[in-house]
Amino acid sequence: MPGRPAESAPLQLVGALAALVAVVGYVVYDWQWGSGDPLPTALGLAVAALAVGVTLYRRLGLG
Repeated sequence: MPGRPAESAPLQLVGALAALVAVVGYVVYDWQWGSGDPLPTALGLAVAALAVGVTLYRRLGLG
């Protein structure tokens, strides 16, 4: 959006932490999509919901 920075430091931190959890989960706990384990799916859905929520919040001019 014009006049607003394209990057958000808090969201970049959340993304980096989500990526770190995903890599550690894959390497240490053998998490995979479709493995039947609900934890990786729940974490992925939570991060996706946060990203969509922040995007809508900004686009609707609430923030």
